[in-house]
Amino acid sequence: MTNALAQEFQERGFVKIEGLFGPAEIAALRQKTAEVLDGAAGIPGETKVFDVEDSHRADRPRVRRIKKPHEVDPLYWSQACFAPLVEAVQAILGPDLRLHHSKVNLKSAKYGAPLEWHQDWAFIPHTNLGLCIAAVMLDDVDEENGPMLVIPGSHKDGLYDHHDGEGWFAGAIDPGKLALDKAEMLTGKAGTVTLHHPLLAHGSALNRSGRDRWLLFYEYARADAWPLIYGVEWGEFSGRLVAGKPSPTMRLESAPLKMPHPVRSAGSIYNNQRDLKSRFFETYEEAEA
Repeated sequence: MTNALAQEFQERGFVKIEGLFGPAEIAALRQKTAEVLDGAAGIPGETKVFDVEDSHRADRPRVRRIKKPHEVDPLYWSQACFAPLVEAVQAILGPDLRLHHSKVNLKSAKYGAPLEWHQDWAFIPHTNLGLCIAAVMLDDVDEENGPMLVIPGSHKDGLYDHHDGEGWFAGAIDPGKLALDKAEMLTGKAGTVTLHHPLLAHGSALNRSGRDRWLLFYEYARADAWPLIYGVEWGEFSGRLVAGKPSPTMRLESAPLKMPHPVRSAGSIYNNQRDLKSRFFETYEEAEA
């Protein structure tokens, strides 16, 4: 199983594992996420915890992302260490793992924002490519409520340009450069987990259904992968070790790199993509027009 998992990950750039999280774990995560979202009532805009939709209002909160949930509530950290998930990631990356980042992307019914085609590596370069991004489906995900779309094998193409024609980092790939006819939907029941390569091209459409699509992301890195985009406070950094032992060395390997700068709109990928002149996915405003 572990060899087959790693082989599929290396060949296609992603794997899907159905039922990895059970009903009890998903129910607890959904309840906690709903409790966290209650804290968005009354906020005027983006905060340290919440990234909000452009249509957000203080009296009508519309949150599109919970930032670093592992720092918001201990439940998210404990599930980052969930043994079946960690074992699956170890099959791909090896025994020594650190949690690089986490987030909950919320595509709420009728208006959940799209994300244009991109590669995570453009945002999170490290000294080596030993990263794996896990997406835990907190809802049933089908073709109607904004599933993640991936292009199998695109992780072998290297790093696509995520800058616009004027040199600004826009956090998106020109869709004309992608083999979109090969795109696959990652659908499944709540509890399904997908694991994808940091160079896999992926995106997702507007949620036009009447059902939410909540995805909890855990970004894992090998312990010897050193982040190139932020300064490290050693206590906090080493405190994110999920399994195995910390690495006394940084492993360097040849990898495609480009600075995720300069930016017109600082912050999350949603902000980076705000000023795109050409889009592949329909926006909420276009859908309402």
